[in-house]
Amino acid sequence: MKTPFLAAGNKVLSMYERRQLVATSKAPAHSESEIYWACEKLREIAGAAAYTGSAEATKLSTAADLWSKTHKMPEPFTVIFDEA
Repeated sequence: MKTPFLAAGNKVLSMYERRQLVATSKAPAHSESEIYWACEKLREIAGAAAYTGSAEATKLSTAADLWSKTHKMPEPFTVIFDEA
C-alpha cells in the first residue's frame, strides 16, 4: 500500500459514521464533541505521517481543519495500493 496513512484516515471516517448510529446522551450524533474527537484522530494520524515525511500528512491535516470549521465530513480519501 502506497498510502497507509490515508487508509488509516478512512478508518477514522468509517468509525465516526458508526459512532453516529449509536449516539448517546453524552455525545449526541454529529455533536461538536464527536466532530472534535474525529478531527483530533485525523490530526494524530497526520502527525505520524509528518514524522515519516509522508505527503499524506497535508491531506489529513487539511481535511481535519476543514471538517472542524464547516462540520461537513470529508469524503473518503483515495487509497493507492501497490501494483502486484
